[in-house]
Amino acid sequence: MLLKNDNNVLPLGKDLGSIFVTGPLATHVQALLANYYGVSEDMTTILEGIVGKAGNNTSVKYRQGTLLDEPSRNPQDWFSGVAARSDVTIVCIGISQLIEGEEGESIASRHFGDRVDIGLPENQINYVRRMRESAKKLVVVLTSGSAVACPEVYEMADALLYVWYPGEQGGNGVADVLFGDVNPSGRLPVTVPRSVDDLPPFEDYAMKNRTYRYMEKEPLFPFGFGLSYTRFEYKGLKLDKTNIQKGESITVEVTISNIGTTKGEEVVQLYLSDLESVVELPVYALKGFQKVDLWGGQSQKVSFEITPEMMQMVNEKGERLIENGKFRVYVGGAVPSQRSLDLGAAQFVEATFEVR
Repeated sequence: MLLKNDNNVLPLGKDLGSIFVTGPLATHVQALLANYYGVSEDMTTILEGIVGKAGNNTSVKYRQGTLLDEPSRNPQDWFSGVAARSDVTIVCIGISQLIEGEEGESIASRHFGDRVDIGLPENQINYVRRMRESAKKLVVVLTSGSAVACPEVYEMADALLYVWYPGEQGGNGVADVLFGDVNPSGRLPVTVPRSVDDLPPFEDYAMKNRTYRYMEKEPLFPFGFGLSYTRFEYKGLKLDKTNIQKGESITVEVTISNIGTTKGEEVVQLYLSDLESVVELPVYALKGFQKVDLWGGQSQKVSFEITPEMMQMVNEKGERLIENGKFRVYVGGAVPSQRSLDLGAAQFVEATFEVR
């Protein structure tokens, strides 16, 4: 999923003169596979995908540049000069199942496959700093199977692509997005905090400040967020009624428009908030989503049904019931927060209804 794209650095043109691919995950097959995998004779690394997609007249150079999770033993710098001479530098960083995971894969883990810190290895951050000093355009491709807090990298990169563990053909998939043969539409299934310090102690089982539903501190990346090579707009949110009796449903309708020129898919997300609950409830709760595919300039109406079950809360006795009071419904392309808007998500739309 695309999380940053300043000055429309992506997609890359296939007529570029030179590309420098670097970083410890560029040729790392295990960054494709994650845990619990099969193997095949046809696995494509990120470097291989980029080489296969680049134009015939494009020079692609590769150096690993740094180790996975420790400083290079050889301090010489053969990399900054290559970055300075290249039109684009693509740094492939992150973690693999050598650091996190199960089934005996995590042989580089100091914590038996668990992570006590959700940041990147410091040597990788330092390597991105070195590339930033030299690179004309800096694209970061990040692999991981869990949330990675990388505020420093986000600030340094011109574009950031979060590819998780992309599978045996992951290199081709990453290259398709980098070069614009595929318009990214992925959305974050988790909230990415800025630091593990923003989370409650592990021994505390309370939900306070956990997940997008209860988080109080501003995250690095919010739940449901992801960018596209086009832009979408939400307008005309309508409820078929604004006052209902318990047990009634409400129909929500909104118009989504592709206001760019590139065909793209948008994940339309419906969130609900109980504004007058007597117990602590989620700030937002995802209640539905739909993916729509629109050509540039095209619009489409999307509808959702808010059922009585979606309005239920659980009281202190563990009973499910619907409270009297006001509810707010939001529709947009990410969790309806200011952070989503600051990162480039489309402006969400909202309306209020009351249950009597």
